[in-house]
Amino acid sequence: MHIKQMLTKARSDAAITPVEARDAMLGCFVTIHGETLKRGAALLGKPLSDEQAEHHATVIMKGLLGPQWDRPTKAALADARIRMDQKMNFSQAPQDLQDLHEQVCNLIVSKTA
Repeated sequence: MHIKQMLTKARSDAAITPVEARDAMLGCFVTIHGETLKRGAALLGKPLSDEQAEHHATVIMKGLLGPQWDRPTKAALADARIRMDQKMNFSQAPQDLQDLHEQVCNLIVSKTA
């Protein structure tokens, strides 16, 4: 599900499945951290495409969720967001971007059935 569709669903009364929440959070990370991943790779002489950046973010999130990847819990998703932010040095992003990212991910997780 596209991140904009997920936000619409999160703002409605509809419940969000844990897998939808995981995928929406992953979409947030790709949108926000994707450019950082691509810049870092370019500095190392290994440019990344959008698809490769998404794959890299997916690998990181799968590692954080471990065996809960297929059936994530609210707690696991909330923890994965914090750990992924730390892993990606998100504290270096502009504060307004950090705040928006946290608000969106928290809303998605809070609506998880």
